[in-house]
Order: sequence, then structure tokens, then C-alpha cells
Amino acid sequence: MIAGLIAVFTQALGVTLDKVVLSYRKIPLRDFIPIVFFFLCLFTLPILFFRGEVDWQGFFNWKYIFLYLGMIIVAILWNFLYYQGVRREKVQEFELILMLNPLIVIALAALFFPWERNIEVILAGFAASLALVFAHLKREHLFFSRAALGLVGCVVLMSIETIMHRVLLNFISPAPLYFSRTLILLFFFYFFYRPKNVLNLNKISLGLIALNGLLGAIQFVARFYGYQQGGVIITTLILTFAPILVYLTAYLYFKEEISRRKIVAGAIILFSIIWAVLASN
Repeated sequence: MIAGLIAVFTQALGVTLDKVVLSYRKIPLRDFIPIVFFFLCLFTLPILFFRGEVDWQGFFNWKYIFLYLGMIIVAILWNFLYYQGVRREKVQEFELILMLNPLIVIALAALFFPWERNIEVILAGFAASLALVFAHLKREHLFFSRAALGLVGCVVLMSIETIMHRVLLNFISPAPLYFSRTLILLFFFYFFYRPKNVLNLNKISLGLIALNGLLGAIQFVARFYGYQQGGVIITTLILTFAPILVYLTAYLYFKEEISRRKIVAGAIILFSIIWAVLASN
């Protein structure tokens, strides 16, 4: 529960910071992505010295080695589709499609993990996820472009990776699992994008990206602990509250309006989280 709440707040702050860095500071993606992955690795590294346990005997099984390699391939594919979507797709459709992720994760977790099949928690998760989609759905979103279909593939791959994470967390604690995954992705994106203006970034922009990396490292390690200790479904349910915090931040700091639909969705999500927590106890 606590790990999920930490992930929620750091995710909300991270999304807001993304808006500042990419929209207001106008840092190109080809520079932003490798740098932020570098800081994600850097800020995860200290956690390895305190919570870096790995059950090597259990992990060194061909099944889990192939699963780990599959996780890396899936992560590269969905990150590639994700950033292509950021570049090509409208923000409204982009956000809406990403909202499908909790629905798919909850369905897959219920399918593959029998211990996750608490019917009340599952129903609460679906209610929160559908409320999130409802808050963003507009008539023009019913027709997807080719780039939007790529984002749908991205969301499916993200969801599949979450299930892989949960299996691997039986042998690898959250910090080393996230660090090793992110380190490999750092090398991939560095050689793929080949950033050229890193040294020309000013100190403020570099500091904001570093802060983004810090928040991201905390968010994902906390999310992994949530999957491991509380379960995939309830952690995913708690994470649906992150967009509500983003709306509040946008309203308070960016003076963006919040629609009634989003207010209603926020109330449903909050009720669903409380319902699921009580049901799981």
C-alpha cells in the first residue's frame, strides 16, 4: 500500500516535470531520453547497496533467463512505440490510449496469477480503470490513426512486461531488476538516438532532467515493491489515482481547467481504491 502511494505521488510529479522539460524547456527527445535513462540508472544504484538481493540459484534456470531477455525485448519495443507516439500522435489520443493499460494489466494478472483473484479487488480495479478512460473519452477518439494503433500495441506490451516483472520479482528484488533493465535500455537508446547536444544543455535543464530521473527511479522501484508485496492488481489500481493528482497540479500551477467528467472519475477512482484496500484486508 505504502509503496503504491509513493509510486503514485512520484509518477504525478514526474509527469508534471515531463511537461515542463519537454514543452516549456523544449528539450529534444533525442537528447532527453538517453539523459533521463542515465539518471534513472544513477539514482537506482544506491538502492542496490541496501536492497539488492538476488536469488541466483533460482534465477539461473533457462525459463527465467529467457523470460528476462524477453522482458528486455518487450521494454525496448514498447519504449520505441511510446516515443514514436509522443512525436506523431495528438496528446488527447495519446493520453486516452495509455489509460487502457490498467485494464489490460488487471485482466492479465487475474488470468496468470491465481492469488490475485479477489473478485472485489478486480471489480474495483476495472471500475477505476473504466472511470479513467471515461474521463478522457471523446467522440473523435473512436477513430484511431495508424500511429494510434502503434500506441495500442505499446500499451499491450507495457502490460505484458508488468506480468514478466511480477514473475522475475520472485528471484530478483526490485532495485536490481529495475537497474539492470534500465541500464540495458540506456545503452540501446544512446546508440539509437546518438544525442549531440548533451554538453550544450544549460544547468537548469540538466537539473530538471536529473530530478525527473530521481522521481522515475523512486516511482518504478516503489511500483515493483508494490507488485511484490501488495499484488499487481491492487498496485495498478492505486496507480490509477496518479492522473487525478496530475489534473490537480495542472489546475493549481498551469491554470488548466478540470472538467466535471474528470472530477466524477476522480471520485470513482478514490472510492474504488478505498473499497479494494478494505476488501484485501
